[in-house]
Amino acid sequence: MENSSTNVIQKNMILLDKNVNSQDEAINQLIQQADNMNLINDVETFKKSVNDREKMASTAVGYNIAMPHGKSNSVVTPFIGFLQSTKPFRWNENEGELVTLIFLIAVPENDSSNLHLKFISKLSKKLLDNEFRNILSELKSNSEVFKYLNEAIN
Repeated sequence: MENSSTNVIQKNMILLDKNVNSQDEAINQLIQQADNMNLINDVETFKKSVNDREKMASTAVGYNIAMPHGKSNSVVTPFIGFLQSTKPFRWNENEGELVTLIFLIAVPENDSSNLHLKFISKLSKKLLDNEFRNILSELKSNSEVFKYLNEAIN
């Protein structure tokens, strides 16, 4: 099966206008949605992989963006989740980085193709574009965001 962004980004993994105040809240909402969609089979195991990665280095990348990611055997289907916050919040308690756009990237532990690195690279290039970020911040429908992300990454 080819892992293009078309099947990695799913409409139901796009969460818009969410009132979140912390990294934990944002990650938990995305992980809960992934669990609801059966994209993961163990919430705690996957959350641990994301948190362990975050402890290595913050995944806040500037421009009000964070890209947390986890590699875990609990990932049934690779996915990218997107959460748009209603207001900026501090990604890490001990750092000043504020975020509003969160991309959660999930891949199986045995992902030999390094899919997560490919998507982080593609997404990072697009996120350098001010217009791209502004549009992502302003779109208010899952369908529009889904279409926009797929056009941008493919």
